Amino acid sequence: MLRFLGKKALEHGAKQRSSRPYSTSHGRGWNPITRGCSAQVAPEVAVAEPGHLLDPSHVRQKASDLVASGAFRRPISGSAARQQEQAARKAGGFEGSIYLHHSDVGRQVNSAALSVGLIHALQVLRPGVGYFRPIDQTSHGGNRVDLMKKVFHIKTPPEDMFALTQDQAYSLLAADKIDDLLEAVISAYERHKRYHDFVVIEGTSMRDGSNTSPINGLIASALESPALLLTDCIAASHHHPKHHEAGGNFEAWDFEKEATSCILDHARIMKQSSVDIAGALLYRMPRTSRGTSRLREKITEAGIPFLGALPADKSLESFQVEDVRRVLHAQVLYGGDTPHAANSMATEITKTMVATLHLAEILTLIPPSDDPARGALVIAHASRPDILLGMIDLHETHLSTQVAAMVLTGVAPPPAEVDELIWTRPTRVSLPVLLAPKATYDTCLELAKADSELHATSTRKIERAEVMFHEHVDMRVLNQVLFKERPLRMNPKLFQHGIFEKARAAQSHVVLPEGAEPRTVQAAGEVLRRSLCQLTLVGKPDDILTEAKQLRVDLTGANLVNPASAPNLETYVDILYEARKSKGMTRAEAQELLVTDANYFGTAMVAAGHADGMVSGAIHTTANTVRPALQIIKTLPETPIVSSVFFMCLPDKVLVYGDCAINTNPTAEELAMIAMSSADTAAAFGVEPRVALLSYATGDSNTGPLIQKVADATAIVHERRPDLMAEGPLQYDAAVNMEIAKTKVKGKASEVAGQATVLIFPDLNTGNNTYKAVQQSTGAVAMGPVLQGLRRPVNDLSRGCTVKDIVTTIAMTGVQAAAMKTSSIRQGGAA
Repeated sequence: MLRFLGKKALEHGAKQRSSRPYSTSHGRGWNPITRGCSAQVAPEVAVAEPGHLLDPSHVRQKASDLVASGAFRRPISGSAARQQEQAARKAGGFEGSIYLHHSDVGRQVNSAALSVGLIHALQVLRPGVGYFRPIDQTSHGGNRVDLMKKVFHIKTPPEDMFALTQDQAYSLLAADKIDDLLEAVISAYERHKRYHDFVVIEGTSMRDGSNTSPINGLIASALESPALLLTDCIAASHHHPKHHEAGGNFEAWDFEKEATSCILDHARIMKQSSVDIAGALLYRMPRTSRGTSRLREKITEAGIPFLGALPADKSLESFQVEDVRRVLHAQVLYGGDTPHAANSMATEITKTMVATLHLAEILTLIPPSDDPARGALVIAHASRPDILLGMIDLHETHLSTQVAAMVLTGVAPPPAEVDELIWTRPTRVSLPVLLAPKATYDTCLELAKADSELHATSTRKIERAEVMFHEHVDMRVLNQVLFKERPLRMNPKLFQHGIFEKARAAQSHVVLPEGAEPRTVQAAGEVLRRSLCQLTLVGKPDDILTEAKQLRVDLTGANLVNPASAPNLETYVDILYEARKSKGMTRAEAQELLVTDANYFGTAMVAAGHADGMVSGAIHTTANTVRPALQIIKTLPETPIVSSVFFMCLPDKVLVYGDCAINTNPTAEELAMIAMSSADTAAAFGVEPRVALLSYATGDSNTGPLIQKVADATAIVHERRPDLMAEGPLQYDAAVNMEIAKTKVKGKASEVAGQATVLIFPDLNTGNNTYKAVQQSTGAVAMGPVLQGLRRPVNDLSRGCTVKDIVTTIAMTGVQAAAMKTSSIRQGGAA
């Protein structure tokens, strides 16, 4: 395949493309800017001093002239091999890379958020996606490489994730060294490709925020990467007179025409460099009654695939406490050493106040809010300890008055006596208190000029970017446009994405008995932000809200229930009493147990149909979680045993392991029930059940009591569930490896051997150790345990669980509940 890079390449003849870095007479992989160069070459490169500004219009004109001259076009005609290769690539998807071109520069935080959302989605579809930026550290884009490396934990060395800084690129362009610039980019890109099968390449921006299509077209063409056009709807149309005539009312005029025109202009320039257009993706889409229908129609009619449009979102553009610290170069005096300091620094600022009045008057001016993730910024001189201590105390109450942070001015910190008083408080201060290096007036001026940005520490914005992308971009369309016929391989992120999608669609109601536990509160906030389930948190509402305020978690939308004053307490007493009266329990004892034991209360809610499932165990034992379920909810009639499965998410598939947590030494009958329950659980989560009952021998190759137990269990499964694909006894290797299965399973065709997805272990010792060995040795993600066999889902957490573990378990419980309802309706029972 030929690559033409301009005058120098034309003079030396076409270079044959290979997997090696781009080679010139300067030596293989030579990079005149970032990798050093010989003494003979160094004088030819004019590198600007940091921050030196060259005329962007001059540089832009050079790039435009080169594009117009055709010097950088890839030859389409005259090469049958090239045409054949291009046709094959289009048929099979854009193998290797995609070039993100921001066709209209809006606010940096929005373009960065879109890139984050897109890369997150691509990592779900294709694990191990890389990120490369030809020109980084730009005026409009910031240090995007640093952001992506930290957010996505990319292991590639940072020096191999970009080629040039903007200053270096401007110097080369101004000196007519476009070929040297492209050589540097290609050399760096070839190094980066060694680490990844698929690379997201993000284009550059100009200092004056103007059209960058010419230079990005040249780079995309040199890297032979198709372009995905990313367009800020509002920025693309704000200059139009009708926008101002309508007073910013996008409902009143055809802004879609302006956005489409912007996309087509940039697509035309890209195509002049022979760059394929993969599609268009828009952001900051104005909210109108017509949604995206008109925009989709116009872009599709223009022959460009429409991937989606993300609406304008205030939370992405919000100014946060971390932004204040960055802009003011402020020191964090208090609140920066707590376990949840990151949440506090991500708090959104809704109002800024300069405290010149008395404390009582200041308190009346802070607007009430039920959302602890948003609050007022209070600025006061460091000599005002009354304001400082008052704001700290206010933050530690459950009152719906939210303070995001406090900024102290005057350069000097608070007096030593005040500092000692704060550090000797019984609880650590969780309100961020910053010390600004300037006076109050100058501090306010600095904040007035500041703009929000997206950083790796902007956890809420990053989460919001990911959620918005999944809400407004169809993953199937994205996969079809970029990868076409390449089948999706199951991976941990894709599996979790599927669980979240199922949970979001089901909107099951899950009760959390450990309502005031910090990890549970944070998980509840994330579940609500992602719209995964409806939630009830059990506990004293004041305690829950105070904890949520300290953690900056918005629980708006959750139901908070105090068992002692619950309106349905008598109903739950009746349920528990009826279930346990044969064991000697009185009504008074039932009521006492429900009021004092949140797990019994939550289980009674599920039994009454007031919740669809329950998740507990962050601070309770498995016995404390499961016992109430066995006593009140009870097991399914056809499955009188509770068991568990883990979803083992390997790099290229998901396997279901059971039972690894509950039954110590099941009988053949119990093992069969575990197998049947595990198959149903696998199916509920989108895993086709091919059940292998495991032993230390395959088929009749050996005999013994344990082998016979597994054989008997397999026979029971075949008898009761002839619809299931089940086989046993099988050894683990024969169950999952097709080549080994062909050797060990002879004389008959098998639907399970070599392709099992559900693996049933003969006892707890084998199951528990195997799942942990696979988890620790391979890095597999183990999701679970998921309990099965109960009439309604109740799931147990590990006491060492993380917030992410709780979120996933809640979502899985919601999916289980929906599957149980569907199964009950299908069988003619009550939902």
